[in-house]
Amino acid sequence: MSSSDLTRRALLSLGGAAAIAGVAPARAQGTPVVMKLASATINDVIHHWMKTFKAAVEARAPGRIKVELYPASQLGAIPRMVEGTALGTIECFVTASSFLTSLDPRFEVFDVPGMIANTAHAQRVFSTPEFRQLAFGFGGAKGLEPISAFMHSPQAVVSRKPIRSIADFNTQKIRVLSTPMQIEPLRKLGASPVPMPLSEVMPALQNGAIDGFIAASTIFSALKFYDAAKFQTELPQWPIIALATCNKAWLAKLPADLRAIVQEEATKAEAPTNEFGAKDIQAAKAIWLQNGGQIIALSPEDTTAFAKLVNSTAVAILRGNAAASEAFQKFAALAQQHKA
Repeated sequence: MSSSDLTRRALLSLGGAAAIAGVAPARAQGTPVVMKLASATINDVIHHWMKTFKAAVEARAPGRIKVELYPASQLGAIPRMVEGTALGTIECFVTASSFLTSLDPRFEVFDVPGMIANTAHAQRVFSTPEFRQLAFGFGGAKGLEPISAFMHSPQAVVSRKPIRSIADFNTQKIRVLSTPMQIEPLRKLGASPVPMPLSEVMPALQNGAIDGFIAASTIFSALKFYDAAKFQTELPQWPIIALATCNKAWLAKLPADLRAIVQEEATKAEAPTNEFGAKDIQAAKAIWLQNGGQIIALSPEDTTAFAKLVNSTAVAILRGNAAASEAFQKFAALAQQHKA
């Protein structure tokens, strides 16, 4: 995936660079620790988590830590922010789990459709000790340590011409997240999947380089994509899961009490973030419609066919990696256990 296309040189140096990042003292005398917290989006549930986390951490450790927020790809395109977090030049990156799969294929378990039904279901699953023990170990060998997980929003596809049936995907150039979990199902539908960072999507949509793109539904309104395309087709049971992921060496070098504050407030920020996220999903739909957009639902028959194709493709991909397959079985069991 483009987000996972770290340079060969960077990949070879991840371990060493992460270790070097942890060598510097976590806090010089009288100088607060700086925590750069980055994302590709703004005015969405990720940004809400970032603001909630910053306020709480700085309130608990005044003068000891300064959390600097960099939403809207201010620190670079998604691949560069993934790389920067792994190498330690960025302390924390909040992103869709799909963009981390190059560093650890176990992150792919979050891309399997049909596991998480809605925000409330996600909150029940992600708050369990079993989930946190499983998922917060992903990425460790490449210098990452997740500290928070929450549902972003359902996925949808925005297109220049309407997609009213799965047949309408045929021949269309669709931007996808750079993961086989999106690339392979779109190919089977006859579309041409185009992996692309979010920061490049708007101009590509405007100049016709792509016909549409798949993303978390709330960002369409937050980033005003209704100015470039008017048709939004809902994709069943295929939500985006967001992870806040720190540089592992940086986190380990924090004083124990400060590290505990960071981890505890990351968890506490999830409840208000989930509340905001559930409301934001509905608000985003209203904004889309108010700005001349259309929201399209597939027929019941196409919904069933789409869900079956995407799910079967995803499970087959996971079978190709023993660690990812084992992680998926545990995740799927937790998701089933905590359904309403």
